[in-house]
Amino acid sequence: MEMRMRSTIHGYRGKRLRHWLLGILIFLIIILIGVSILGKAQSPIDTAKERITKIAKQSNKLSSVSKFYRISRQDTYYSAVGENKKHEQVGVIARGTSNKLTTINMADGLSEKNVRKLVEKQFHPQKVTSIGLAIYEKVPVWQVTFIDKDDNLNFITYQFSNGKQVQTIRHL
Repeated sequence: MEMRMRSTIHGYRGKRLRHWLLGILIFLIIILIGVSILGKAQSPIDTAKERITKIAKQSNKLSSVSKFYRISRQDTYYSAVGENKKHEQVGVIARGTSNKLTTINMADGLSEKNVRKLVEKQFHPQKVTSIGLAIYEKVPVWQVTFIDKDDNLNFITYQFSNGKQVQTIRHL
């Protein structure tokens, strides 16, 4: 009788251990699937960054890239900011899958930091959700998306050269 009790006790421990191991294995599989999905979701942005960087370097617009932006409203724009061979801050903007770059001298307009300060001062957002360079009516602009204090989504477009608001969509 004593032998049976021991085997039952050991059997119970073994089952418990197998359940723990199975739980850990399932957890690890879920983590791996999540990482894989996240990697695939990030892939188009990484591809666009590589493409824009390559085109900008090949056309001697940029020699290094310090910032990359993706902004999507009616159209998707990819932009990169960095230095050219003269060590000047330059930005390049491409619409969607186009290889045509619009080049801007960053000293001729507002920086990302300036635009963030402008949004903070004018709208007091809870959170800026996206910011990036784009083209609006053939003019370089900063497009900003933010959540306001009432949890509304807002889109503001500032002209790159002078910070003038050229488009405002509020309280979505």
